[in-house]
Amino acid sequence: MDSYRAPLTSNAGQDESIDIFQKKVHGLDPSKEEAIFKREIPASNSYDEDGNDFLLDFLENLGSNECDVKEEALDEELKQLKAEEEELRKQLESVELERQKVNDLIQKEKQIAKEFDDEEERYWKEYNEFKRQVQDLEDEQRSVDNQLKYAQTQLDKLKKTNVFNATFHIWHSGHFGTINNFRLGRLPSVPVDWNEINAAWGQTVLLLHSLAKKMNLTFQRYRLVPYGNHSYIESLTDKSKELPLYGSGGFRFFWDTKFDQAMVAFLDCLQQFKEEVEKGDTGFCLPYKMEKGKIEDNSTTTSYSIKIQFNSEEQWTKALKFMLTNLKWGLAWVSSQFANK
Repeated sequence: MDSYRAPLTSNAGQDESIDIFQKKVHGLDPSKEEAIFKREIPASNSYDEDGNDFLLDFLENLGSNECDVKEEALDEELKQLKAEEEELRKQLESVELERQKVNDLIQKEKQIAKEFDDEEERYWKEYNEFKRQVQDLEDEQRSVDNQLKYAQTQLDKLKKTNVFNATFHIWHSGHFGTINNFRLGRLPSVPVDWNEINAAWGQTVLLLHSLAKKMNLTFQRYRLVPYGNHSYIESLTDKSKELPLYGSGGFRFFWDTKFDQAMVAFLDCLQQFKEEVEKGDTGFCLPYKMEKGKIEDNSTTTSYSIKIQFNSEEQWTKALKFMLTNLKWGLAWVSSQFANK
């Protein structure tokens, strides 16, 4: 049952109703407040025939309508916000997914960049190592080139050098003939040591042996055996017989004929060498004639024996000097003939 409201009959009641109306209106939104005041409200009498207060009913209906309108708007706005929220959530998920993909891509690119950095570092290490090896090889190449130039220079010198002339130097020192600075002979005033004489004979035997070998000459009757300062000549007719081309001096030595026989045999081999050369070169001639252990000086027709027994040291020394001179001429001829062979 609706509650009964007593009609307001006095002016005081109307004033109270107006006050209530104004309070409710003032509590509304300003735009709505303005709309309310634009409505037509009975000015003289706010009661109907049954005594109901139109003003109060109006206010109650106004509040009820206002609340319904506001609730509907809020519901609509809420729906829109939820829809926007849902849309934003989907966008956020999409962005988050995209962000994750970008992060994965960044990590992948970082890994690739790291691999490139590592590869570059390895490259530079290899490059520096190869560069060092190239420098070492270039240094080695320059060294080899210098060695090759030096070797070529030495080879050119050797090609121009005669091995016999370089190995056997025959000259003279006063009354003595010398070979490689060893004196061959002795004088009463210059008693050359026998070790030096033996060394000179060793060089002499080696020279004639080398010249004969160069010419493919085989001596008859004798075989030269170069053996330093103990060189000797082997007799082919009596192989047990060795003729020494070295001595020690003393009384007993001067009565030993083997040393004289060895020197005569050597002169015989030198004569065979001369004859072999003359076969191919009729113009070849040695400066001193040799025959039966003697050497003749063509300028004086004087012959000097190569034996030491029953001979003076001066004549023996001169015979040895003439013999070395003949050997020097033979050396020069062989050098000219075989220089380019």
